[in-house]
Amino acid sequence: MTQNDMKNIQTPKESRLGFFDNLRTFFVFGVVLQHAGMAYLWSDWWPVTDNASIIIACLVAFFDAFLMPALFYIAGFFVVSSIRGKSISQFLQGKAKRLLAPWLICILFICPILPLIYHYTRNGFMLISTSYWNIWLKVMGNAVRFDIGMMPPMDQVMQTDLFYQRYMWFIGLLAAFFVIFSLVYRIKKEWFLPGEYSLIQARPTVSCTLKMALGIGGITFLGSTCLIGLMFYLCPQVSEPESWFTFGNVIQFRVSRIFLHAVYFILGIITYQKSCFLRKILPGHHVTWIALFSFVFIGFYASLFLLRMASGDIEKLYGLIHWFFLNFFTATALGLCISTACKYLNRQTPWSRTLAANSYYLYLSHYLFVFIFQLLFVQFTQIPVVLKYTMTATLSLFTASFFSRYLIRPYPKMIIASTGVIFLLMAIFIHP
Repeated sequence: MTQNDMKNIQTPKESRLGFFDNLRTFFVFGVVLQHAGMAYLWSDWWPVTDNASIIIACLVAFFDAFLMPALFYIAGFFVVSSIRGKSISQFLQGKAKRLLAPWLICILFICPILPLIYHYTRNGFMLISTSYWNIWLKVMGNAVRFDIGMMPPMDQVMQTDLFYQRYMWFIGLLAAFFVIFSLVYRIKKEWFLPGEYSLIQARPTVSCTLKMALGIGGITFLGSTCLIGLMFYLCPQVSEPESWFTFGNVIQFRVSRIFLHAVYFILGIITYQKSCFLRKILPGHHVTWIALFSFVFIGFYASLFLLRMASGDIEKLYGLIHWFFLNFFTATALGLCISTACKYLNRQTPWSRTLAANSYYLYLSHYLFVFIFQLLFVQFTQIPVVLKYTMTATLSLFTASFFSRYLIRPYPKMIIASTGVIFLLMAIFIHP
């Protein structure tokens, strides 16, 4: 097969697989469920703190382990098709319009509200110690310092109003991945041409599925562990393995997860380029994914409970064991999700298409609604914690979905203008 033949190959079935849209919607919903549960953990840095629940803590840990790598994987899968037929500048301009413009709006007008909520809740819901305008100025002043290096622990970040992107770190890091990808694509475009693949579909096997799970989990565990060790070596003042790094306050990420996210983004590119779904290399052997995930699931939560109860040197050992299981949990959870979606959800309905089309806007808007309902229910101490979480998660999903579908997507300029007006009103009227 010549290079010209390869350029002409089209893979329409992989350009928009129905189950990918359904998975992306599911993963974004999972992010909302995760953030809705953050108020009900043993955490002193989340702006709203309520009674803790071990059930909710387990659910949050479940989503935290694999949701973001899964979203990076999906982004990597579609990035090759999105750049074809465009110049590098056209590609980057399109991504800037879709990613960086909403990122900037959320950074300016949504994220600074969270320090206000933090100070408000710590004063017993009676008063605030400073005006919203002063908080905003302090947060933005810290942002334009363009810090590079390790960030302090989250409780210190909240207490001192340091600049923290919160949930928008994903958008900033994804934009950086797109920039790096576009540069590599420009230099080595032939790497991303459709490969020569057999028209005979492969049969999903147990051994192939095992190799995928062990290979991906092993690579991410070794790479991430080396990065964590390097972080401790270069920054002896850091004691938390999940510490954050800021690059000019434009890109922020957990050092322990950056290798994981990069690998899954690249894995998505490889999956598309190698036509793994057309060749039936993926989704793999469904029963094997179930067995692998079940085994890792037990190890993941057993090591998590041991870690929570340990102290001293034994805590470090359990932490390493838990980190080992987390990397394989990520691989097996994503593999099982893809396999299940391929088997049962590889179709689109008007409802699923609507949810998929609005999932990005749901991600952008959900944070504020989560805090609104967490603040609303925290004052009702007689309500069981699990019920509070259920109501917070359900109402946040419904409200953010409605808001995304009927306001943000059809009327983006109106939403931007309204956000500016609300900001001005808060700056004028919220003060001690």
